Amino acid sequence: MITKSRACVTIGFALAILFSSQGPGDRFRSAIAQSFTDETGELGRRQNAASDRSEEPLNSDGTMPGVTLRRTRVYDAQGLQEPKSVLWKTTKLFTRTRDRILNIVTANKEAFFQEGDLVYVIDLQTGEAKNRLKLDKEVFYSPVVAGGLLFLGAGDGAFIALDRRDLKMRWKIDKEGYLFLVSSSAVANGMVYLGSAERIHYIGEEVNYSRKIPKASVHAVDALTGAQKWIVAIKGYPTSIAIADEVVYFGDEDKHLFAVNAKDGREVWRFTASDNISTPAIMNGRAFFSDEGGNLYAVDLKSGQATWKAANKNKVGAYLAAYNNMIYYGGKKNGIYAVDALTGQEKWVYRTTKLCLAPVLANGAVYVACQDNTLLAIDAESGQEKWKYKTSRPPYSHPVVGNGVIYYLDEEGVMYALSSS
Repeated sequence: MITKSRACVTIGFALAILFSSQGPGDRFRSAIAQSFTDETGELGRRQNAASDRSEEPLNSDGTMPGVTLRRTRVYDAQGLQEPKSVLWKTTKLFTRTRDRILNIVTANKEAFFQEGDLVYVIDLQTGEAKNRLKLDKEVFYSPVVAGGLLFLGAGDGAFIALDRRDLKMRWKIDKEGYLFLVSSSAVANGMVYLGSAERIHYIGEEVNYSRKIPKASVHAVDALTGAQKWIVAIKGYPTSIAIADEVVYFGDEDKHLFAVNAKDGREVWRFTASDNISTPAIMNGRAFFSDEGGNLYAVDLKSGQATWKAANKNKVGAYLAAYNNMIYYGGKKNGIYAVDALTGQEKWVYRTTKLCLAPVLANGAVYVACQDNTLLAIDAESGQEKWKYKTSRPPYSHPVVGNGVIYYLDEEGVMYALSSS
């Protein structure tokens, strides 16, 4: 039986993921303020089997929500001319269980995503469901792939590493009473950077509830073994984690953006915003993010000081994307917005009839899925529409851009591959 308090946790988290990279949603984020117990299973294979290229340390760059370690949401792909055909579509894979948006990650001609307690592996050439794994703990956040490993944070005290090829457990961290689903992890130079938080219960209705700030922290663990390397205590849920030049960036629920050394967890600097902040996007020596009050910020990575702050009437409703000295986002009001990254001035607005999900970019185009059953491509520089594609049902995932192909899931549990040929 689901209690009212647990239901409120689920609903609050779901709405946050759907519409807020600035609001509490991006910060259903956290990490435990005390050290946790590592429960490491048998590794089985050595590093040369865990990585696609054994001479290189594991990295999730390009195979994670946010696409890059810098969370820019930019694909290294040629993009897509106007869709003219459906290359393939899967059968119905699942029944939608929550009002939230899924993230698809791709690696080596395979797509990975999770819904509830199921993890799916889809062949990107044929649409065949190659594998499906039922977990004993429900997973809320998106998978991350690095080399031969698939990393998942679960909703009931577990963070796990699976073999990407057969979905067998490689290692597991377990901490009773804590959540590992609060933010998207990242893998860099053989280390996994992740958040976790003390489980708390909400009191009251789903809108009018009160809560305490949980014990929280961010961790670095060995990607091959799960052994903890360092831990940083913070106040409340962390944002998803961005990494650039051996520095880890994340926000807490106390209005801070942190920069910490990726090797030892030592604080480099912290910046205090006017309100709780969203996941940062790193571009050209600056961290860009918004806060719950609607302000946009650019913070210098060396000094930790703001280079500009812009009061933004078009409040951000989805994760920022950063590309070619521009910042892009879906608003809490209908529309896609572009801001000059050098000044914070708005450059253009593309109006939509309903809310849109977080945009992604590739080869000079902004791609976005909207709740009015459309996929859009917008010129990144001018804001002019390149094409609009009508979907049969509302999208249930952000689009993934391959070389001449777009992939997405709809709310009926069907995955599509669209082509311009």
